[in-house]
Amino acid sequence: MQLNKIIDDYVVSEQITVDDIQTIKEAGFKTIFCNRPDNEEINQVTVESIKNAALKNGLKFIHQPVIGGQITQVDVDQFGEYFDASEKPIFAYCRTGTRSSMLWALSESGKRSVEDILTMTSKAGYNLNNLFL
Repeated sequence: MQLNKIIDDYVVSEQITVDDIQTIKEAGFKTIFCNRPDNEEINQVTVESIKNAALKNGLKFIHQPVIGGQITQVDVDQFGEYFDASEKPIFAYCRTGTRSSMLWALSESGKRSVEDILTMTSKAGYNLNNLFL
């Protein structure tokens, strides 16, 4: 599990396992966002197993599955609502972390400059230049 910090209150990662939950808690995260639908890949860890482990460890859990390339404004608005209402810091994951970074970037597009958003996501390891073309 790699922690890719976009901002202090929002870190993204690739798919996690139940065994990662304790590390996430110890790192100080309060909420986990999952932006991945179940059954994208064979043997993918289920959302329910991650959610159960998170809740047992006192973490909040939000499941907002999206499909890369099919993110809608409704998805972005919903993400923004979840982000604003959630206890921070937030740990978000999907298959590679890209969808989780895209949702954040798109939700911030009216609040920060595109240049700042692209710089932050690039430093975290995600090239999102094509989002704002």
